Amino acid sequence: MQNIFDFSKISRIVASQHPARILVIDTNILMNEPDPQNWSVTAAGPNLFVLSDTLIQELEFVRRKEGSKEKSESRNKAELSIKSLASLFTQGIITDGIPIKAGWVIGVPSPRKDVLDPELDQLEDMVKAFKRSDTKLLLLTRECHQLFINTPVILITGELNLFNAIQMQGVPCHLCTGFPIAGIKEDTARTKPLDWEQAIEEILSNMKQKAVVVEATLTTQSSAPPWLMLATGGKRFVIAEGRGVMRLESEVRPFLWTIPFYPQTLAPRSSDEEVPSDLPSIHLDFFGEDKFEQDLFDAIADRLLDRTNLSFEEGTPTLQNPESIMEILLYFEYLDREGVSEKALERLRQEIEESGGLIRYWTDWIIDLEDEDEQNACLEGFIVALNNCWKIGQTYTFSVIREQQEHLE
Repeated sequence: MQNIFDFSKISRIVASQHPARILVIDTNILMNEPDPQNWSVTAAGPNLFVLSDTLIQELEFVRRKEGSKEKSESRNKAELSIKSLASLFTQGIITDGIPIKAGWVIGVPSPRKDVLDPELDQLEDMVKAFKRSDTKLLLLTRECHQLFINTPVILITGELNLFNAIQMQGVPCHLCTGFPIAGIKEDTARTKPLDWEQAIEEILSNMKQKAVVVEATLTTQSSAPPWLMLATGGKRFVIAEGRGVMRLESEVRPFLWTIPFYPQTLAPRSSDEEVPSDLPSIHLDFFGEDKFEQDLFDAIADRLLDRTNLSFEEGTPTLQNPESIMEILLYFEYLDREGVSEKALERLRQEIEESGGLIRYWTDWIIDLEDEDEQNACLEGFIVALNNCWKIGQTYTFSVIREQQEHLE
């Protein structure tokens, strides 16, 4: 595997500031402690906390989830995280590194699509079992570990299955339950030789053995009838239905699924204090053949519910409509160009209105891009996002990994 990330800015900090360790931070860590000023490690020495640029998109996805008390709690965490990052970004240039109490925070841009995709294609099974962003974090950790051989490099995550999947192969990873982070195995991360090619092959082999393959096909999708919207105070929502099969060891278990969800939009709510009404939960019907682990049932439900989010990853469908995709993709482009701030969404809404609407604004946005490569990349991302709309009759195949509680110390 080739090197695909640009670590030139990290190299400068390592050479000039000599951090005691490099910690690659998963999004769930920021969700649980949104203020980087509160990040700390019990071990002595300054820390370099590394963020992937996909973190902003992941937070925005979570912030726009609607329909349950649990999602409301996640939305609030994501909202706090976005505001905290916006405050942090005003203190410097994140890609150059911003000082905090326990060291520095630095953001690493994603590689170009034509460079990144071949690497992710080799890790297809991991992408199916985890998110594309999690797989990118593994690649980012790998390259950091290979480049900075005299500094411990450790992936910090709060996701148990991701931790289990990679740490058993010797990949430097720490399961974080809160700050200050304690118990990091720095000596292993720094001095233990690691054949990354072999480690990743073993991760993929182990995942294939433990993966449960699920195939889900969309059969219908329509707006909820008016009488059903009474349960949400008249707020419009959509119901998607489909069929599926779960391949569990030698068995094939069919099931039906139903997902109610709200369309995502940049439009403001009628009141800042308004809380979306709870939607009915996802329904999975295994025709009475449901004698398997609750964790497995929940994992399938979670992966299907993820399809109510927008998707900009080729081959990963979304139940959201093209207009929602256009709006949110534009918002991400806007944040990338204008920077993260609490007023960004309000300004974008105003600019869209003044330009004459979403289509006109998008057209002007792409035409105004002076760099031809940037223009092509924007168009390509736009087309991929629209192609990800889940079509009737289309089958989405993914994998879930059974919980491995016995490996948690």
